[in-house]
Amino acid sequence: MTDPRRTRLALAALVALAGLTSPGLSGCGASPSASGPGGPTGPTGPTGPAEPITAPAETWTWVPFPDAQCADGSATGIGVNLTSRSSDLVVYFEGGGACWDDQTCFTYDLAVHVTGGYGPAEFAAEAPGAAAPFDRGATANPLKDASFVFVPYCTGDLNAGAATRTYGTHLVHHAGAANVAAYLRRLAVTFPGARRVYVTGSSAGGFAAQINYPRFAAAFPSAELHALADSAQAVQPLLGLYPIWLAAWNPVIPAGCSGCAGDLTALPAWLADTYPDGRFALLAYEQDGTLAAYFGLYTAADYKAATLGLFASAYDGRANAHYFALDGTSHTMLGSLPTLATSPGGTTLQAWVGQWYAGDAGWASLKP
Repeated sequence: MTDPRRTRLALAALVALAGLTSPGLSGCGASPSASGPGGPTGPTGPTGPAEPITAPAETWTWVPFPDAQCADGSATGIGVNLTSRSSDLVVYFEGGGACWDDQTCFTYDLAVHVTGGYGPAEFAAEAPGAAAPFDRGATANPLKDASFVFVPYCTGDLNAGAATRTYGTHLVHHAGAANVAAYLRRLAVTFPGARRVYVTGSSAGGFAAQINYPRFAAAFPSAELHALADSAQAVQPLLGLYPIWLAAWNPVIPAGCSGCAGDLTALPAWLADTYPDGRFALLAYEQDGTLAAYFGLYTAADYKAATLGLFASAYDGRANAHYFALDGTSHTMLGSLPTLATSPGGTTLQAWVGQWYAGDAGWASLKP
């Protein structure tokens, strides 16, 4: 399906191209925050003892976090579905666009839940349990025996920002980094015996999974930690958007990734090299029309070239980083986990994700 935000994004990108985006920011001179090996882990929130999360087994339950907030300042939380089937933990970051000024956040509404927030009513309406990756009844689902955590998206900053901005008449809290810190404090004591932790997400959530990976590594030092980014290939944005995003969100990016402050493509390679025991999976449509628009009005051909270039620079030749790529302009794959395949009769997405999940020696990159 065509993302309804794509047309609005095209208009917003033209605003950026005309040089009208940056003046909409308040206090844009901030430098990106840092996290990762050898550096701080970003906002930490409360410092007292963390309370483990309790919830009925294998039932989706909303867990409010008074110390986490949406862009509009309202409190938010996470959804959990706990099980004793295994000690595995799957954390899923919700997607839903991004925004960085008055036009993108409010005129064009390019990020979900920036207005109105995200609480128990929104969680109940979205019903993540209906999604294929969380289907415990599907015997072929490789994730079915894990405990699940659903991280909603309501900050417009890839769940990585650390800034409060005034856009027009709106006060906006790009609080994704502090929210993740609050969630990790409780998740770490809720799953002290986690053997394997999988950080995943789709679209904006896939970028959140990559950016926040070092913070999960710090929170779960004894566990295997693996990441899957669905439709979140880290190509370099056009139109000068990347420094605009960094200025607006002040994101907590890995301190050790020296190239990340100027080049988004540096991130996946840095992760794979810095965490050699982790497995880094990317699901990507080579001409993804939604990302092509958000990343600065790429043509389909140019976006495919950028994606293939990323494959070559960040994934090919690395034993712990692989991609499952399909031709086309569609966006996100995990919702079609049981049905997508490289070709009729070819490798299914479900089988490939299963290899990533299990650490199968046959796990490898696949593309058309």
